Amino acid sequence: MIRWFCPEVLLVLTGVTLILADALIPPGKKEWLPRLSILLGIALFIFTIWQSGQPMPEVWANLFVTDGLSLVFKPFFVLCLVGVTLISVRYPMGREEVVRTEFLALPFFSTAGLCLLASARDFLAIFVALELVAISLYLLAAFHRSRAASLEAGMKLLVMGGLSTGFLVMGIAWLYATAGSTEFSRIILEQAGRPASPALLFAVGLILTGLAFKIAAVPFHAWAPDVYEGAPTPITAFLAIASKAAGFVLLLRIFCLGAFALDSVGWVFRPILLTMGIATVTLGTLAALPQRNLKRYLAYSGIAHAGYMLLALGTWGESGMGTVAGYLWAYLLATFPVFIFVQELERVHGNADMRHLDGLAQRDPGPALGLTLCFLSMAGLPPLLGFSAKLSVFTALWSAGEIPGLVVGVIMAVVGLGFYLVPIRAMYWEREPDVVPAQRFPSFLVWILLLAGAAQLILGFQPRPLVRLVEKSLAPMVSGNLQGK
Repeated sequence: MIRWFCPEVLLVLTGVTLILADALIPPGKKEWLPRLSILLGIALFIFTIWQSGQPMPEVWANLFVTDGLSLVFKPFFVLCLVGVTLISVRYPMGREEVVRTEFLALPFFSTAGLCLLASARDFLAIFVALELVAISLYLLAAFHRSRAASLEAGMKLLVMGGLSTGFLVMGIAWLYATAGSTEFSRIILEQAGRPASPALLFAVGLILTGLAFKIAAVPFHAWAPDVYEGAPTPITAFLAIASKAAGFVLLLRIFCLGAFALDSVGWVFRPILLTMGIATVTLGTLAALPQRNLKRYLAYSGIAHAGYMLLALGTWGESGMGTVAGYLWAYLLATFPVFIFVQELERVHGNADMRHLDGLAQRDPGPALGLTLCFLSMAGLPPLLGFSAKLSVFTALWSAGEIPGLVVGVIMAVVGLGFYLVPIRAMYWEREPDVVPAQRFPSFLVWILLLAGAAQLILGFQPRPLVRLVEKSLAPMVSGNLQGK
């Protein structure tokens, strides 16, 4: 019975509890619900770490597995939930204030789906978990109904999400017709030692297309900037970090550990992944250069980072897999604090235009220092954590002999330094405009940004904790061993 108290079940129960509490408690007595959601999120994060290594309920044994990848990324997703809940409490809802509890509850359902994705070993389980994630995100992106941009973001996410789901379902159908199963272990046993049939390759291509939408890889990236800009900022952060990480965890699970970890498949799709990575990192970097809205800027930055991870994934080896796992954690630690700042910027100015950074170092040096370290880490400058992440990508490419990907990656890293220096220049060298309010940002934001910047420095000098996470993600199955791996 105790095995049923896994993070996924408790996340769903927590979301249901918050919605029921909001419905049953009188309107004048709901002030404590936001604080309760934060406490529950933190408690679930601690429980997820404590529960690591415990097998899934036996009834789910054929669908989900506990291994290194799930142990590393379930806490990752719940940590994202805690951060989203913290900033959702301060998000200015306006006329939608009466439905704030639903705004706080829905991410719990999405996070349950993300945790299921981290453990999935069957394509039907992947489909169900993805829909649990997606339906909540469709609602959350369009939650601010008084803003046309939010409604547009929700509609675009719905259309593109439906399209990606269509590709995924068609790929699963073709796969079942070809291999006679949707379970990873049986597919490997069926296809091992045999050349990949055209039908199997077609199925893999459809599934890869569906997942490419999720990570906003070129040429399936066009939805990301508009959705990121229009969605409420907490949901933008969730899409940019947790949802993108889920797509890469699935790619790792499917292509490196699961159904398609076959030489016959890799021979065809390794160059495709590398080509997508080159196109994605190039477009993301070049398109970010002219951006002046911070949310669109972060959208293209996220596309560029997805390109680097695709390049690592395209090496089709254990080093590439570990590189992606470490890169995702580095991306979380550098990017989430910036989204917290963006929301506070919107609270003060009503938008996230980069001109509001002008002169920030003169009027509020604490946030400026923290932001500078986060941006430089995203740029990959030593001795910050982002440098170790990008260096591991380049090392994996060099070891695999993928020189074209390495050359493009290095060039784009140099070009990318230009757009990451734009907000830093605005903070330190632009004149403070007269229209900027005199008040400072709240002290909690200053501490968050300073701690985030300190984390970039400490982990850059001493990346051993991140290395241990990477090693843990490569650990073999804890339960439900995958045959034929």
